[in-house]
Amino acid sequence: MNKLVSIILPTYNGSKWIKKALESVFAQSYTDWELLVIDDGSEDNTSIIVDSYVNKDQRIKYIKNDSNIGIQKTLNKGLKEAKGEYIARIDDDDIWVDKYKLEKQVEFFENNKDYVLVGTGVIMANENGEELFRYLLPEKDYDIKNKLLGKNCFAHSSVLFRKDSAIKCGGYSEDKDTLHIEDYDLWLKLGTIGKLANLPTYSLKYTIRESSLSATNRLEVFRKLLSYLKKHKNNYNNYYPMLIRAYARFVLYSIYIKLPKKFSLNRIIKLYKER
Repeated sequence: MNKLVSIILPTYNGSKWIKKALESVFAQSYTDWELLVIDDGSEDNTSIIVDSYVNKDQRIKYIKNDSNIGIQKTLNKGLKEAKGEYIARIDDDDIWVDKYKLEKQVEFFENNKDYVLVGTGVIMANENGEELFRYLLPEKDYDIKNKLLGKNCFAHSSVLFRKDSAIKCGGYSEDKDTLHIEDYDLWLKLGTIGKLANLPTYSLKYTIRESSLSATNRLEVFRKLLSYLKKHKNNYNNYYPMLIRAYARFVLYSIYIKLPKKFSLNRIIKLYKER
């Protein structure tokens, strides 16, 4: 099972979080990996933290963009630099909590050659690392593709996917219409050329940060999802039920954000639970 995994970790001013993300990579039982830390122009001490790890382990490569170019171009820069057959993703404020995560996913691919993407379940946590709730995602290709048109069935920091398949699909879209849903766009494209799966394991701890989301951005995401329903309607099942569901979510949320209440962590949790 000696297949190189390229782990792409994009960061921007992530010094407060990135140590835990890095340590969770080092804790993996699967050791045939390279870690590409792509710094999108951080102005904090992220570089000092990452350099301390680079000096200890040659598997880590630190790349700093000359300026802030955005998440989509940063992710594609990682894809271009990656030497591995498989690509894993982790964000600077997320943690892999299952030490066998990569091992299980690589083994899955080795035993299932027709699959191009495999994710895991998620533990949602607040900024203090305290668990809020957890959820599993659809496991089977058939079930995923029945829901994927109206629901993102993968947590970005949980996935492992085949690099050649992602390149064949054009990588992450850099179009402004896919900003904030660039991962979902890639999953939809990958699903047209191969099978998709999730493992029934809680391998990722995902941090919900109030500062990372806004009501306006969430509404914009719902609007973009409507356009992607139409774009992929011939590739996936249940177009009309998913279209109705998406319109309902958009309208209800448009009303919801106008209510006179603070956009609190509890409201963010509600949004994630309805995914």
